Amino acid sequence: MSVPNRRAADGIVLPVFLKPDERSVESVDGEIFGVGFRAFLDEAHTSELLENDEAPVLPGVFFTRVAGVSFHDDVLQLPHFAAGQPVEFRQEPANPLDHNALAVMGGGLRVGFVPAAIAEVLAPSGTRVGRGAVLREWSTNGVRQDIWVFGSMHVQLSFASEDRTVTD
Repeated sequence: MSVPNRRAADGIVLPVFLKPDERSVESVDGEIFGVGFRAFLDEAHTSELLENDEAPVLPGVFFTRVAGVSFHDDVLQLPHFAAGQPVEFRQEPANPLDHNALAVMGGGLRVGFVPAAIAEVLAPSGTRVGRGAVLREWSTNGVRQDIWVFGSMHVQLSFASEDRTVTD
């Protein structure tokens, strides 16, 4: 018996092991602080997944900065977008600028988009909602400036850190 609307990756769970991480970077506007997590494929933290704004880090899985957050800087400050918080990725085929647009949502609010180069690869996902988490936030003087998300439109992600589970 076949199950309608099932896809090859349905039922696959990818464990992602997280290690707390803090960084600071000097910029023209002052020091930018980053807090959050580094992502690994193994519990021993030897196979790190690095951020990539141009392509998925694994088939159907991405770790990238969120594009367009400067247009939603009031929403960006909400607790929904702090490191460790779950987010959803929703397609916006009626978006006049990009019919492959994948909105990054938290608490029912859009904060930005998955970069176009990655969204274009993941667009064939249909109307499926992707899931993931904010893994890093960058701030200046206590004001969040940017976030990076880890997510998938295809497989279920299981995040675990040394101190707690981040999201399912």
